[in-house]
Amino acid sequence: MIKADFRRCGNDIIGFTIKGHAGYAEIGQDIICAGVSSAIMLTVNTITDFIKADATVDLSHENTGYAYLELRQPYKKEASVMLESFMSHLELLEEDYGHIKVRISDTSK
Repeated sequence: MIKADFRRCGNDIIGFTIKGHAGYAEIGQDIICAGVSSAIMLTVNTITDFIKADATVDLSHENTGYAYLELRQPYKKEASVMLESFMSHLELLEEDYGHIKVRISDTSK
């Protein structure tokens, strides 16, 4: 099971932690893991390389199934919108295939 935890501060999504493996198919054949991995890289690269938002990023290698991103203040709205889109993408994968649990918490309280 892939667990995707998103963090919201007010109206903005400011980060995520993703852990685990889908277990949908054998390693190298798992379309859910491949889809999530690709979406993670697209999101991280867009936020850091194109939007130029300041963020803490940890992408562990060697099939550990871990990814972390946290925007630093001041938050760029475009980066939050990208994170919102990424979360929506994972929710659609969750609906269509299962094997993913998407949660969101509010850090502004």
